[in-house]
Amino acid sequence: MNSATAPDSAQMPDVVELTSGPQPDPFVEALSLLASELSGIAARIQELERSHLERMEAAAAKLREQIAVDLKNQNRAELQSGIQVIREEYEQQLRLATAQWEAERQSLSQDLARHRNSSKLAQEVEQTEAALETLQKSIQAMLDNPTVDLSRVMQESARQQQLQHI
Repeated sequence: MNSATAPDSAQMPDVVELTSGPQPDPFVEALSLLASELSGIAARIQELERSHLERMEAAAAKLREQIAVDLKNQNRAELQSGIQVIREEYEQQLRLATAQWEAERQSLSQDLARHRNSSKLAQEVEQTEAALETLQKSIQAMLDNPTVDLSRVMQESARQQQLQHI
């Protein structure tokens, strides 16, 4: 019996193996599922990176535009401030130049008036000298003429002295 049962029991595992086939590896399905999940996670990470990069580029572009606008406004303000400073300096120099010009004009006007007065004065002096010379000749002619009254000579002499004192 033993011999009969022994071959039967040896045949049994073979039959079980033949009928059920090879047993699937329990890790293969789990590894496949894990690989699929990792691929999905990697794709989502790449999508997030791409989305983040686009947002960063958009933010950087917006920031560059804002910086450009701010710098432009700052430069405009500095330019206006510089223009105002230069304008004030120019106006101050213009006021100083105008004041100097006015002082020089007044000085020249006074000099001109003095020259006019001095030329009038010179004319008066010349006229007085000419009158004195004429009066001197007239007095000399009266003294040479015996028919002229002495009172007339004295009047002319007094007139001559009066002209000399002016």
